[in-house]
Amino acid sequence: MPFRDSWPIVGGLLFIVGVGAELPLVALVGLGVMVLGVGSRWWADHLFDRVTLRRRLSENRAFIDEPVMLEVELENRKVLPLPWFEWRIALGERLHVAGEVLAASAAHGLHYLVRRGSVGWYSVERWAFQLSSPQRGYHPIGPASIRSSDILGAWPSRFEDDKIDHLIIYPRGYRLQELGLPAERPFGDVRGGDRLFEDPLRIAGLREYRPGDPLRRIDWKATARAGELRSRVYEPSATRQLYMFLNVDTLEHPWEGYLSDELERLVSVTASVAIWAAGARYAVGLLANGAFPAADRPIRLPPSRARDQLARLLEALAVIQPLTMGDLPGAIRREAGRLTVGSTIVAIAALVPQALAEALERLAGEGHRVRLLATTDRAAATQIPGVPVLRIGRAFEPTEAFP
Repeated sequence: MPFRDSWPIVGGLLFIVGVGAELPLVALVGLGVMVLGVGSRWWADHLFDRVTLRRRLSENRAFIDEPVMLEVELENRKVLPLPWFEWRIALGERLHVAGEVLAASAAHGLHYLVRRGSVGWYSVERWAFQLSSPQRGYHPIGPASIRSSDILGAWPSRFEDDKIDHLIIYPRGYRLQELGLPAERPFGDVRGGDRLFEDPLRIAGLREYRPGDPLRRIDWKATARAGELRSRVYEPSATRQLYMFLNVDTLEHPWEGYLSDELERLVSVTASVAIWAAGARYAVGLLANGAFPAADRPIRLPPSRARDQLARLLEALAVIQPLTMGDLPGAIRREAGRLTVGSTIVAIAALVPQALAEALERLAGEGHRVRLLATTDRAAATQIPGVPVLRIGRAFEPTEAFP
């Protein structure tokens, strides 16, 4: 039994001895020790009753180096004060706090924001911190803990708050001119100005099969009735689609690891194209062999002109990790049947394996406008029939990025 737990017993024995031996001083000391021991233990047991540690972020999403305010509030809504406290909030190692020296953590990828002090009865203490990060990502804020004790410090206690928030830092975006692409028509001319594409969901009629028609255009029921091939005719759609295919791999074999600079360049180029395309009123989508946190599938965001589509794209790019999920050429083959005829497809890659080159060639042969943005010389050396390769420059100046 720890000595602190024996205080009430020792005090009780002294009190009995003092009373029995008619020693008032000893009895008084025993009574005091017993009262202090029982009172302190009761205090410790109820230390965190009606005590709340709250934290609020001014924003859950931000760009690189953009300041975000973190407000922390410790409230004690009871008569018993906290004679002293120490709270800790775990932060992702890539998060910086202005003017603070953060404490080290034994947990990988974390460090701690710490404050110490005392809180009186029915009192509230508040703090405000400015967070920022020089790196995109899905940065955790939490869990948190509070330490305190009774007035004597004999029974220290700890309260754990397992809640974890996240601050999403969007990747850095660049103007297309800075990437070496023309600002007006970065992926080639669109014939006839605002060309109208066919909408595969809106069938206008049937016609005889023509050599070169893709198989998905053939109406097999009508073919069976007529005894010869019949192809569907689709109604036009004014919606222009741009689908981005991102190859996260930077080295040929997963066991070789990855090149962090190349990965960040890939993500930034993809974000830059997404921002431009959304501004040009394209229906923008993303297919990547990365994965969302706690997911086991490649990232897939079908093309859309929804109001929140750009934010969803930037969030997906923010959380991409070096670990690839699945095979990008295989995902492209599965997606090919869903593509609108005449879609613009932009593949972004630092490495172009043969299977990816074949998948892009096949899409170009089906009538899609396919472009390959190469972020390395080895990718730029790839030759794919029907697919122009555009070399993206190496110089990305942070001062010229936006917003």
